[in-house]
Amino acid sequence: MKLHYFEWSPKDFAPNGPRAVQPLVFLHGMGGTGQIWRPIGAALEDEYRCIALDQRGHGLSRPIPEADPTYHALDYARDVVETLATLNIDSFYLIGHSMGVRTALAVAHLIPEKVKGLVAVDIGISSEWGGGIGLPLAKFLGELPETFPDRESLKEYVTRECPDPAIAQYLIAVSKKVSDPSESNAEELGTKNSAGSANEVWIFPFDHQALVKTIYQANDAPLGDWVMEAAEAGVRMAFLRGEKSKVWLKEDYEAQRAQYQHPLLCFEEWENCGHGLPFEQRARFIQFIRDFVVAEPII
Repeated sequence: MKLHYFEWSPKDFAPNGPRAVQPLVFLHGMGGTGQIWRPIGAALEDEYRCIALDQRGHGLSRPIPEADPTYHALDYARDVVETLATLNIDSFYLIGHSMGVRTALAVAHLIPEKVKGLVAVDIGISSEWGGGIGLPLAKFLGELPETFPDRESLKEYVTRECPDPAIAQYLIAVSKKVSDPSESNAEELGTKNSAGSANEVWIFPFDHQALVKTIYQANDAPLGDWVMEAAEAGVRMAFLRGEKSKVWLKEDYEAQRAQYQHPLLCFEEWENCGHGLPFEQRARFIQFIRDFVVAEPII
């Protein structure tokens, strides 16, 4: 399916114009939308063509047109490949956070010749259930109410019930107030009262069951194989972990750093942050992307 996307690019850039800029494709984590990357895109939009996608079941990339959709990493990746093809993007860098790492690695598996580099943020390469948090997170999402009457009640519930504080902050950040039932696919949420006027409610911009299914299908993605395949195909990759992360556990990170050895792979652990590394260490992350992207002419 073709995904909804946000684009932030230089003011004088046009896809078929005389100025060529490197495309950066941003893939959000579970429960997010492309809009979560806006602060980072704002710092890079004068230098690069920044494309931030709403992945399937998230944001405006819902409802899914398939009768019985699946949520394997390859399903997510095929959406990305299809969408980028419509934008005439021949080669690009991938920046994935959390669930977006699985999508990014699946894209590199499908079209390694088009991926110039990949930055993977805070998810294990071969950790079962995302370092052990997957099953508690699936339970939380399966019980998460569709709507809340106000932001304070939403914040209180998510902070109390979510198994990871960084994920809780992430979900609170992407939540939104809806007053028009047609806004953000809210027509299915029953936001009109009996008089027909709209009630303001707070929602999350994702399909709850899609996220639960995504977690249960996560272990079916052979990420380690895809990493080594992509490296052999010439794709540079950087794997970043926040030292306080409960998603990519320290012992898993150390074991995988030792296991996956290749000149095109690098591993870094960043201090003073957790799973929300790109947003907790925004300035450093932005500079990391600049340093990672090789300045070379586009033909």
